Amino acid sequence: MKKWIWIVIAIVIGASVGGYAYARHSQNEKIYAEAMQRGRLQISNEKYTAAETSFTNALKRKPNDDKADKILNQTQSFISANDLFDDLKFGQAKSEYQSVVDTKKGNELLSDRAKAQITKIKGIQKNRQNYNKIYNQALDQAGNGQYTESNSTLDKIFSDKSIHQKYYADILKKAETLRDKNNDTISGNASASSNSFDSSTSDSNTSNNPNVSGAKGASLTSSEKKAAAAYKGSNEYTVTKGDRDLDGKPITAAQITSARKQISAAGVDSNAMSDQDVRNVIKGAHKNGETIGQYVKARY
Repeated sequence: MKKWIWIVIAIVIGASVGGYAYARHSQNEKIYAEAMQRGRLQISNEKYTAAETSFTNALKRKPNDDKADKILNQTQSFISANDLFDDLKFGQAKSEYQSVVDTKKGNELLSDRAKAQITKIKGIQKNRQNYNKIYNQALDQAGNGQYTESNSTLDKIFSDKSIHQKYYADILKKAETLRDKNNDTISGNASASSNSFDSSTSDSNTSNNPNVSGAKGASLTSSEKKAAAAYKGSNEYTVTKGDRDLDGKPITAAQITSARKQISAAGVDSNAMSDQDVRNVIKGAHKNGETIGQYVKARY
């Protein structure tokens, strides 16, 4: 008789434990589903940090859930891309947005928004390339003493409404600086010599780059020439022979030109780079066994 009592007790306990486990599992599933739904809603409302928290909570309920893990990583990549975009690091931002797009079985709304941002970045990069081309033309004209013509060229930048967007603030600033120097020279408030337009006004013209010697950089006063000849040290602008060489051979102008094209094709503004910057890219890509496009996409 006692044996049957113990059997009944065991059955009751087993049923209780099983019922508790089932109830707990059901509760976890409910909380998981609610967290996932809340995360999708927050993405829809562009509250990406809150969405990240919701997907993290969903994973706490189902630690190895592939769906929650993918969307969480996708959301985090989108947040990172937005931060890079806000910091005007367009090449890196585009790579992060592309990783959002490439996420399979992720959140489609995030993917669509990332695609839109990539298209926007391409437009910005194209505009920057055009603005820098105009600026460099104006800089060359100023260097040749054509100050009025330089200002006319700069007007192509100033007359474009887009130039006042934050994405082009650096270009607008240097264009305004060049215009002011032109005006000072035209009005007789500054020397008309071409060395008034020094390397600090350009980030891409090699003839005005302190790392590269050239005829335009030779316009120095006698005291400046003596000081330059007497200086034996180095500074942040000094370029050594090793900096200009690859495997013991000088990096040629043709190699630099070709590298600029590849850098631009990879979505990075090569006009914003000095020749030494381009040499460093060439050397870095060679050292890492990568193409120039692969190298800049991973680091710019």
